[in-house]
Amino acid sequence: MNDTHPASGAGIRIDTPGLLSTLQDKGRFGLRHLGVPWSGVLTPAWQQLANSLVGNAVDTCVIESFEGGLRLSTGDTPVRMAVMGSPDLKMQQQTGDRQTPVKPCRSYTLAPQTTLMLNSTGSLRHAVIAFHGLQTSSQLGSASTYAKAGLGGIDGAALSAGDQLQISTPAQGPELECEDPVLNHYLGSRLRVVLGPQDDHFSANGIDTFLNSEFRLSTDVDRMGARLTGPAIEHRDKAARDIVSDAIIPGSIQVPGNGQPIVLLNDAHTAGGYPKIATVISIDLPLLGLQRPGNAMFFEAVSVASAIECVRAEAAALQDAIDRISPVRDAVLSTETLLAHNLIDGVTDGLSL
Repeated sequence: MNDTHPASGAGIRIDTPGLLSTLQDKGRFGLRHLGVPWSGVLTPAWQQLANSLVGNAVDTCVIESFEGGLRLSTGDTPVRMAVMGSPDLKMQQQTGDRQTPVKPCRSYTLAPQTTLMLNSTGSLRHAVIAFHGLQTSSQLGSASTYAKAGLGGIDGAALSAGDQLQISTPAQGPELECEDPVLNHYLGSRLRVVLGPQDDHFSANGIDTFLNSEFRLSTDVDRMGARLTGPAIEHRDKAARDIVSDAIIPGSIQVPGNGQPIVLLNDAHTAGGYPKIATVISIDLPLLGLQRPGNAMFFEAVSVASAIECVRAEAAALQDAIDRISPVRDAVLSTETLLAHNLIDGVTDGLSL
């Protein structure tokens, strides 16, 4: 599916993929017993917001892009997009000689033959980009890219130069904007955890160290997991440093013999032989894929009931933000903006662009 020709028709061409850009949706579930990881977008709230801004179903596939360097081009028709990420990310669109900034939390309709450039994701490590009508193919119930097994995405791999993404139909109606109810949380340093299932493999001092010490993200962080560094978490005894391999999920915190915690993320394998001291609750897991190496992290134990309450509260806040999405009021009229709309009667009030 690689192509050296410019984007044409209703589509997008990847010119340069950046450090790591993949297609991700919610992920593929119900297959971990067969050894198939969940995969899926690391920041589901941003996926839902970005898709809502462009008029997609909230679980539509998006591009998840790390750090910067992603560059893509539109074809012969307008394409509506939205990006969610750090407010200080650097993104631009260029049509001909005209270059304008692209900001998070609102939609933009890119004119035909426009280049979109994500130069930097800013303070956070990745951004999420949605396109109206993006067409993808599913494997095992998901289009999410899991490159190690060649699943999803385009030919089972991260995006590469020349890849073509197909768009079904141009979006209609006004550009939309939203508030980001999760950004401040993603900038935080607290990881709420439910202890277990093998917390009995650790001494009382080990548990105390785990819950009352500062740990820092190492440079060893990817979609599979994040290694943290800090004071060694003490096992109960030497024999407790290993277990018979059993199931793990994203959020599982393994502690090998060196006492340094490893938090599993979306592409994590499905079984492992290190004892699991706790599990990070789902809404805190995105911090580990967004924060930068060297940032401090702290673990806080919560009950299962409290974890469920927190997840429900964030879901309610997210739905409220989606419900309050509204037309952009400060849009500037331009030739590109006008051409992106169907002006049948030749008249516009400017507010619906």
